[in-house]
Amino acid sequence: MEKRVEREWRSASCQPGKQPAWMMCEWNIVSEGGRILRKTLGQIDCHHPLLTEFGGGDCNWKCMELLTKMERRDH
Repeated sequence: MEKRVEREWRSASCQPGKQPAWMMCEWNIVSEGGRILRKTLGQIDCHHPLLTEFGGGDCNWKCMELLTKMERRDH
């Protein structure tokens, strides 16, 4: 079995009517013979512009729904 870590930028619309947030996702992947056996989210780094300003907004974690679907789909 092969283990590796992959990182990618993802965009998510987490607040209706607002600009999307960019997230750096780190995936822990276990594969064998080129086939993914398990893909789990190891870390997420959110770059939402409203959350970087003091009092700019609250996080409602809608991105986790998207990432959970991605995690299930890819293995």
